[in-house]
Parts: sequence; structure tokens; C-alpha cells
Amino acid sequence: MTKFTSRSAALLALASFAGAASAQSDNPWSGFYAGLNAGEASNNTCNSWTPKGAPIDPANVTEFYNRNCPRGTFAGGVQIGENFQYKRLVWGLGAELDAWVAKNQNQSLKYAGEEPPPGTYAFPGKLNPNVFSVIGPRIGYAGDQWQPYVMVGTVVTVGSRNSALSYTPKAAAKPTASFSGGTNLTSAGWAAGGGVEYGLNGPWSITAEYLYANLGKGSNSTTTCTGSASACAAFSGISFDSIHTSFTAHMFRIGINYWFGYWGP
Repeated sequence: MTKFTSRSAALLALASFAGAASAQSDNPWSGFYAGLNAGEASNNTCNSWTPKGAPIDPANVTEFYNRNCPRGTFAGGVQIGENFQYKRLVWGLGAELDAWVAKNQNQSLKYAGEEPPPGTYAFPGKLNPNVFSVIGPRIGYAGDQWQPYVMVGTVVTVGSRNSALSYTPKAAAKPTASFSGGTNLTSAGWAAGGGVEYGLNGPWSITAEYLYANLGKGSNSTTTCTGSASACAAFSGISFDSIHTSFTAHMFRIGINYWFGYWGP
């Protein structure tokens, strides 16, 4: 192959690439997209077990407050959406499905009072949903490669948690009594936040996003002892109110999207 032929082939390839690049849509932030996201989700929801009953000194009640306060953990999943663009204005609708991976909280209290009975009270549980989805509109500004945006939406959860309490007497090696809280999170709430998206070379973009979610307070319940008759005899006349604070979460995530309508006709 001559040098002339080689150069001609190279110029032809370059011209083909330039022609493909010029076929990019004049509205690069318009169309259907899908992608993945991953990041950190944190909340400060606390669960309190409040003992109630005639033999209990009110001064001892506060020792049981805020025994279960989760912290940051991993959250990630998939997202899809469709945008519409008019000049520099972008609006659209997005939906995402994310898993919330959290370790079990194993806080405990070594209680030395008389009522409720002295011993170790353990408060295992998770106060976050297993899976949550966010569906809602977003609006942004269409830069040449950057797109800042804000969004609001509805949060729907799957796998809301119940709380639990177990009691181990001083001389025992394992729990002899337990209390099931029956406390759960609401299954729906709201979310709001914003982020910025950057277009890469080709139909790909990356995002960085902050989202605040609120699921409300949920329900509370009063429970009595579960266990053998002898173990629960020590809790005669005593019940526990399972109460948790409102569930709110802060989520910081990065993601990558593929734009199906990137190439024009």
C-alpha cells in the first residue's frame, strides 16, 4: 500500500468520525436514558423503648431512650428517565430503584435498677427500608456538556423494619424474654434534591447528586413480654412503648447514564 493510499484511508476514517460526531442531536439532554448509581445514605432515626407500669420509677425511664440510632451505609441501584429540551431548558421525569444495605444495630443497656428487672437489655434491629424507589419530575439547565438540575419526588419503600428488645438476666447466658415492637416506617414519603450531570464523549454521562428523603414518623406500639411464664413473671404489670423518631435520610450518590437518543437521524 502506498503512502498516498494510507493517507487517503486515514483521512476517510477521520471524515467518517467527524460526520458521526456532527450527527449528535442539537438537544443533547433530550431523550430516554438509563443507568446505575451508588453512594452513601445516612439517617439519625432513633428507637426508644419506654417502660411503663405502676412499679417503675419515672427517673429510670430515660435510661432506655434513643437506644438504636443507625448511621451511614451503602445505597445503590438503577435509574431510568426521559428528558425534553427547549433551548436551554430541560424538564423530564425520572424513576429509580435502590437497595439500602445496612448492618444490624446491636446496642444494649446494662440496667442496674429495680424496676424493670436488672440485667442486659439488647436493642437489635434496622430502622431503614430494604429497598426504596423515587419517582418524580426534574428540571435543569442545558449547558453544552454540563446540566445542573433540581428534582422532587415520591419515595416508596419495600421491607420496612420492625424493632425488637430482648432481656437477659444478670446470671443468664442468653435472653429469657423478648418484646416485639411492631414499630414500622411508613411505606411512602417524599424526596427533594439536585445534582449536576456531565456529558462524556459519546452517549454517556456521569452524575453527582444529593437527595433528602423523609418517610415521616410511622406507627408506634405498646407490647408486653414474650417468653416462658417464669421469665415474664418479672415483668408483671410492665409494658414497653416502642417509639421512634421521624425517618429522614441524606443520600450522596454518583452515577452513569446511557442516552439512547444521543445520535440524531
